[in-house]
Amino acid sequence: MPRVKISELLEIKDLMFELIAGKEGLKNEIDSVDINRPGLALVGFYDNFAYNRLQVIGKGEFAFLQKCSVDRQNQIVSEFLRFPIPAIVFTHNNEPPECIIREANKNHIPIIKTALTTHDFQLRYYSILSELLAEEITVHGVLMDVFGVGVLLQGESGIGKSETAIELIERGHRLISDDVVRIKALSENILMGYTDPIIEYNMELRGIGIINIKNIYGVRATKNKTQIDLVIYLEEWKNQHNYDRIGLEQQFSEILNVQIPKITIPVRPGRNVPILIETAAMNFRLKSSGYDSAKIFLDKVQKKIFSKKADII
Repeated sequence: MPRVKISELLEIKDLMFELIAGKEGLKNEIDSVDINRPGLALVGFYDNFAYNRLQVIGKGEFAFLQKCSVDRQNQIVSEFLRFPIPAIVFTHNNEPPECIIREANKNHIPIIKTALTTHDFQLRYYSILSELLAEEITVHGVLMDVFGVGVLLQGESGIGKSETAIELIERGHRLISDDVVRIKALSENILMGYTDPIIEYNMELRGIGIINIKNIYGVRATKNKTQIDLVIYLEEWKNQHNYDRIGLEQQFSEILNVQIPKITIPVRPGRNVPILIETAAMNFRLKSSGYDSAKIFLDKVQKKIFSKKADII
């Protein structure tokens, strides 16, 4: 199961974290996107206490601690921090009481504050942790952003995926990754694709060698990540194969248990594959907005046939 160290969270600027105490506990790990608001724990109720999550002290919890006497604070904190808590976050830039700082240093529990409101922090934290803790695989292919559609190009080695990607880049589209694509499942129906940190924006072109897309075409030709919306499989044209000519046959590619629409494009001399991919991406956008050209065409044909039959009768 993926885990994230507290030290890694401190490096994420969007969370606006500032370490106050518990530096020795920065190796502590989190394996859940969920947080815990320890209101009940602070008043002494520890049944089903989710101590293994990030503990967030919001306005309510902080106000309660402020109203307690020093002796009562010491008692609460002593009981609270006896659990192996990965870290505690104070929102609204609230300063932790001295007793928490003292006990946290003793128990190696990082104490962090953020200027974010509790609501804003929860939204950002969930979004970031969902990505960091998502299941990940690596696949062979080229990932492109074509008209805002995340297109994963796949096919046998030498079929022309990289050459097709270059033409798409020339036409104003953006490269995420060539050859090696990292993919994470952010939910039951969302796949996110990322550039590989080693290969990054480099591309191999047979006969030319390794080129860097960002350096040649500029930063607008690349992206770090994109949602994968469509898989396009390139294969050599097979004369005896009966290819779909209307578009009613829906294919899917399963990646990390997520079903992604798939199109197979046969490649042979004379076919402009980049333009076909652009057309497929635009058609995908139309379908996503509720307009299915193939179904509408078929409906018109069927209505025409039925009307002619009615005239004969």
